[in-house]
Amino acid sequence: MDPERSLGHCPASGRAGTLALDKAWRQVQERVAAESLMDLAVHGRGDRPFPVRPALAVLHHAAEPVLRRRVQDLVECLNQLVRRYPADQELQDFLAVPPLLHHWIMQEPEPERLRVNYCRMDLLGGTLGTVRVLEFNPSSPGGVISSGMVNRFWRESRLGSTLAEWAPHPAPFESEDWFARWLLRFGREHAALRDRQRIALFHAHDSTKFELDQVHRQLARCGRDVVEIEPLDVGTVEDVRLGYLKYIPLEPGEVRRWDRFCARLVEGTLVVPNPLAQRWVAENKLCLAALSDPRFRRIFGEMDVDCLDTLVPYSRKLGDGVEADEVAERRAELVMKAPYSFHGRDVLIGTEFDARAWSREAHDPRHRGWLVQERVEAASVHTQDGEYLHDLVVPVLEGKVIGYSSRMNDGLLLNGAQGGGAYCIFSPHPIDNG
Repeated sequence: MDPERSLGHCPASGRAGTLALDKAWRQVQERVAAESLMDLAVHGRGDRPFPVRPALAVLHHAAEPVLRRRVQDLVECLNQLVRRYPADQELQDFLAVPPLLHHWIMQEPEPERLRVNYCRMDLLGGTLGTVRVLEFNPSSPGGVISSGMVNRFWRESRLGSTLAEWAPHPAPFESEDWFARWLLRFGREHAALRDRQRIALFHAHDSTKFELDQVHRQLARCGRDVVEIEPLDVGTVEDVRLGYLKYIPLEPGEVRRWDRFCARLVEGTLVVPNPLAQRWVAENKLCLAALSDPRFRRIFGEMDVDCLDTLVPYSRKLGDGVEADEVAERRAELVMKAPYSFHGRDVLIGTEFDARAWSREAHDPRHRGWLVQERVEAASVHTQDGEYLHDLVVPVLEGKVIGYSSRMNDGLLLNGAQGGGAYCIFSPHPIDNG
């Protein structure tokens, strides 16, 4: 972050700056309420306003272009993993995608054309030298949509003139209805989508509606009828050619009832971004281990892989790359994560255990095959409630960065489901990527 272009409740802000920040913050909160922008609920719809903290920052003018290039290069490396998965037995064995999901991935007719259309990269660290990516999140657009809206609300607050000077170029994800316009363009390019044809938002049975409410509203403003439906009921919407799938495979057995849905994706009679291979390979946190482990550098051929050394933390698969004894010994340095999880669940942080308890976790047979990752120190920011830790969120659409945001909390888990709030981040440069 640029220390000269940041606002928060710290001595450097001064009383006048703090008062201006507070007044603008109240304006932003009023906009959040007026737009019915709701907090994340683990199941169903949230009933509280989306939490916004009175703090904002601009990325350093010299660091942002370097970070953006590294992120985009890393997504291309992820694309290469996705493309190689259907033909690479060693990679298949390593990622251990659940059999039901693997079956449908292997039906992909043109694996060489696969790419991750959308993802949300979560990073930790305070400088270019320390920032590292923790996961890719190719499924969840809700937080990104909300963060882009909140950035726009800050620009339209009484701090608008300051932001116009500090960060004069709004990021693509700050524009109204950007997600719907992209989805409709995707449909026209891949599904011969007709005007006025309705769109389906597919979700798992217990999925949070936080992810879909704003997508639904954007599509409605674009003049489209929208149906929210579970994939198993796809037979009731045979006229639908375009949809969006919000699904993280915590319970892969659910896919057993999705045969018609998956078949339509393979046939091309239904189109969704990030289908099957992109979703279920890139969602797997062991992709970070494949990107970090030297055994898999062969996959990238002549590609520029500097980003793997600068952005990917030490990451290994427990039992196939690192053994439990070593994990137990390096308690202070490591975390363990389930390959498929969300909302900050199934994350074990070594420093939160004593040596004996951590050793039990490392040797627990249920954790064999989990991701073992270097613990990355989070940066911090001051608010009226004290000091908070924060991450850096970088959404990438069709291989290009479309904005920046952050989540903050007073604990080590920064996921929105763990509390905390939004810390708005702006770019000093235009990032329309041409």
